[in-house]
Amino acid sequence: MSEQAINYEQLVASYEDRLLNQLRSHGVDLDFLEMWVPDEDPVASILNMVEAAGAFGTEGFTLRISSANLPAGMRNSLADALQPISETKIVDQGEHCLVHVSKINV
Repeated sequence: MSEQAINYEQLVASYEDRLLNQLRSHGVDLDFLEMWVPDEDPVASILNMVEAAGAFGTEGFTLRISSANLPAGMRNSLADALQPISETKIVDQGEHCLVHVSKINV
C-alpha cells in the first residue's frame, strides 16, 4: 500500500474552516469527501468517511490519525464497524496509526 495517507486531523480542521468560511462546497480536495461529515466520535467519523468513499466509487484509501484521537482501545471497535463494508488493516506507528481501508462495498 504505497498510496499517500490522508491526515485525519488536517482533514477535520480543513472541513471546519471551510464550513465557517465558505457558503458552498465546503468539502476538501478529495472528491469523495464532499459527502463526508465529521463526527465527534472518531469511529463514527471514519465509518462515515468509508461509507462516503464507497458511495462515490472509491475502492480504498489510507488514513493517518493520531493515537490521541484513535487510542488503541478504540481500534478494535473501528475494525468491527468497518468489517461489514470493507477490509481494514490498522497499523500502530506510535504517536499515530495508519488505517488502510480496501475493497469498500457499500
